[in-house]
Amino acid sequence: MRAGARGIQSIEVSGRILRALVATSKPMMLKELAQAAELAPAQCHAYLTSLRSVGLVHQDATSGLYRTGPFALRLGIGWLNGTPLAVAAIRELRLLAEDLGIMSLLSVWGVSGPTIVQICAGSTRAALNLRPGTLFSVTGTATGRVFAAFSENEAVGAMAAQEFSQAGRRGGIGGLLTREDSETQLEATRSCGYAIAEAVPIPDTNAVAAPIFDNTGTLQFVATLIGPIEDLAVDPGAVAVRRLLAVTEGLSAGRGAPLSSGAAQKEA
Repeated sequence: MRAGARGIQSIEVSGRILRALVATSKPMMLKELAQAAELAPAQCHAYLTSLRSVGLVHQDATSGLYRTGPFALRLGIGWLNGTPLAVAAIRELRLLAEDLGIMSLLSVWGVSGPTIVQICAGSTRAALNLRPGTLFSVTGTATGRVFAAFSENEAVGAMAAQEFSQAGRRGGIGGLLTREDSETQLEATRSCGYAIAEAVPIPDTNAVAAPIFDNTGTLQFVATLIGPIEDLAVDPGAVAVRRLLAVTEGLSAGRGAPLSSGAAQKEA
């Protein structure tokens, strides 16, 4: 909100409650939710009643715990569908997953870190417990390392530092690295323009991730391919790596349809 603009306080308070639910990423008791939103329990309950009525919050009938509601998901989908760069990225990653037969993911930086917003399973044989909303660690995954290498968001560095200070107790998917190893991998990611993971943190599974920038050069999304090691080679000359970079570089440059849908198939 611009300085001096007049807002509606009740909406801002509701936003604090919703941010608390998203940041925690788990069902919450009224007392802990009120504390996280810096509200008195009675006041928080009144707001929750209204948020429930519009579907932004759901309360479990048995446990009484609160979590984000179905309309919150629809808002997220609406944002994706209304963002041209996201629409183009989803289309191209779906084509790529279908062509290569491996899983593709599109991730954004969320309140709790790198967050999957779209998945295309392709024909992958890997049994991966991934879905929209799944979180990746910053330091222990290829997707997270791309955010760490190319994002100017100060929250990325802060979360990386938190992961090192809480090693072994971090949230989301991710392997454990020393700070020195992490810095080495970040340098490699910045040098080549993408990040890889080989059988870590998911056994027998490789991943390659690359950045998607908007027309101002700001990192907006990370595109990732994941598949069994025998199906997804991640060396610099591998077909999947070249195809993914063709897509992400094309999207970042705003050149229209990247190579994945035509020329890249001939190149591969």
